[in-house]
Amino acid sequence: MKFNVLRTGGSFRASLASMAIAATLLSGTTLAQAQEHGGILTISQVADAQPVALLALRAGNTPWIRNVFETLTRIDPATFQPQPVLAESWTLAEDGLSMTIALRSDVTFHSGRPMTAEDVKFSFETAALPESTSQVGFIAREFESMDVVDDHTLNIVFKRPLSNVFDFFEETYIVDRDTYDQREDGSQVIGTGPYTFAEWSPGASITLKRYEDYRVEDTAWFDEIEVAIIPDPTATIAALRSTRTQIATGLTPRDTLEFTRNPQFEVVETGGTMYPLGVNVGIAPLDNKLVRQAIAYAVDRERINDQVFLGTGTVTDLFWSPSAPGYTDELASHYSYDPEKAKGLIAEAGAEGATIPIVVPAIPSQRSIFEIVQNNLREVGLIPEAVVLDVADFDKRQVAGDLGAAFLLLHGQIGFSSPTLLSSLPSLREGNPSGFWNDDYVALREAMLAATTPEALGEATTALTEYMLDEAYSTVLVQAPGQIVVAAGLEGVETSVRGGLILAGAYEE
Repeated sequence: MKFNVLRTGGSFRASLASMAIAATLLSGTTLAQAQEHGGILTISQVADAQPVALLALRAGNTPWIRNVFETLTRIDPATFQPQPVLAESWTLAEDGLSMTIALRSDVTFHSGRPMTAEDVKFSFETAALPESTSQVGFIAREFESMDVVDDHTLNIVFKRPLSNVFDFFEETYIVDRDTYDQREDGSQVIGTGPYTFAEWSPGASITLKRYEDYRVEDTAWFDEIEVAIIPDPTATIAALRSTRTQIATGLTPRDTLEFTRNPQFEVVETGGTMYPLGVNVGIAPLDNKLVRQAIAYAVDRERINDQVFLGTGTVTDLFWSPSAPGYTDELASHYSYDPEKAKGLIAEAGAEGATIPIVVPAIPSQRSIFEIVQNNLREVGLIPEAVVLDVADFDKRQVAGDLGAAFLLLHGQIGFSSPTLLSSLPSLREGNPSGFWNDDYVALREAMLAATTPEALGEATTALTEYMLDEAYSTVLVQAPGQIVVAAGLEGVETSVRGGLILAGAYEE
């Protein structure tokens, strides 16, 4: 394999550029010799599929969805510029208030029906609906109108110039308007990609099969892709060792450590995830800002980074990228580990001995983070209790803003701009599980969204960040890269900028 392997060590901030290079080198688009179709590729993932949430970023969909569905554009991980996929070209008006998109004319759904501009319009309109739970749907709600000019041309008029419209294009899959309402049970999951969604055994496996009529001939080399649902990291590791799986996703750096030393595997950093600890400001004693601040001071972020992520992450209190305007090291380290200060704040609030239930999704990294958070909070006089939920239930409750008193979240949206994150992240948007929404917060958000220059954005981001840190309703613990383990002999694996597997060009040597 000719992968650019990113070993453990260093910080996530330092590895961002390397991750882009790795994603590019993973592409393997030039085959050294003629390939033959056939065989089965087996991958593993931690969470089950969620066909009902095709337009939302879901851990159970990320490893397979980009092989079944496609988007208008895809961000090049090396240049971060949009590249055409289902769109052939696009023209943005000089005033930034409209865009005309020319679509490919050779695209068909797995049902055999040609894809048209009506399907793109339907997909965008559906993503804009709150019930789609799309993290980027708010961008489509800034569309004034969408007009189908002909089967392969769509014109969009914006309410205001949208600098983040390609974030929306990147993460909004084009779905079949004829079958979309039949997707929930997995019987009609119809896309345009190189593989079809052939079978789903909830909680056990997903089967993808090569789409014989895909428009690109030299692609989709495997007859099938089997996706095994394996929540237990020990079982995932055993499956890799025994070669029952060739790609594993969802493991922590500690889980993947042995594979960095084994020439039969490659460990590749891809995408990235932020890990916030949130609290509900309407539930006592968390309705007291002093208690919220105490919890933020009590958590040893460095220990989480070292023990859970083996030092590969960036310790930060912030949701923004380290390169974003307004991000400073001073703000990022506002809540440096200070258990004595935390004890003093808890005593001042009269909250010693308070029980704090913490909802945790059944994901290895989150369980490991909870163990550290639990010990930290006990040390400062609180009584944390774990409430572990399966991922599907956790996601539903997160969307509904109903996660109880405290919760460990994870957001795989690193790579989005700060204005996009502000409205896409469940932790920050309206209806967030912290129940945090007031006039001051709204005004600071609006100032950030209205910024039209990097300088103005930096000032607005700093003001909002200072307010969020003071309120301490949700603070990030670590931003960390994702990792996949790939068996030797497997070439042509690609990833999106946010870590989705793209297996159209994958083949065995």
